Amino acid sequence: MVLNYQPLLDQLKKPLHDLQLRCTQLDKTVKQTENHFFAFGVHHFNKQSLTLQGYFQQVDKTYQSFVSCVQKKMNDATIKYESERFISQFKMLLQLIKELEKGNATVLYQSYSPIKEKIYQQLHKQYQYEHRLIAMRAEQEELIIQQFGDKLIYTKEKIQALKIRLQKCNTFTQKLEFQLEALNDE
Repeated sequence: MVLNYQPLLDQLKKPLHDLQLRCTQLDKTVKQTENHFFAFGVHHFNKQSLTLQGYFQQVDKTYQSFVSCVQKKMNDATIKYESERFISQFKMLLQLIKELEKGNATVLYQSYSPIKEKIYQQLHKQYQYEHRLIAMRAEQEELIIQQFGDKLIYTKEKIQALKIRLQKCNTFTQKLEFQLEALNDE
């Protein structure tokens, strides 16, 4: 069953634009310095930022990655990962903005688990690696149509090797997901 994500993607454009405007407005009033930065839920973001707009740019980049996965018709697990990552970043930034608009700046400095951060970063790398393997496999499968003889045999061997690498990648990714889930349940 192929899901149509386009209506969802279209519905997200206005909330994203609104979030960007709110970040821009708050950046004018909330001052950060190099030693005094936003440290909320950092395991959801790739890097720390001195501005809310910096965090919004990361949310927008994740949204673009989600859109790209949908347009390339990647597997459901990859699309699910990108959508969940987008949703968690969006929610976290939106919650921060709501608290700041109420005048509650203490939410800026929530602590985080370095273990969770490390697993999250590894998981992120695994999904990127999986994307590359899937793309490489798709390229080789397209080449099969045009080849014959020894080249065809070689291409089939490459596809088989990529399948094995993808299976190993998926196994390690699941292990990381279970570890992260176990930490979230604590």
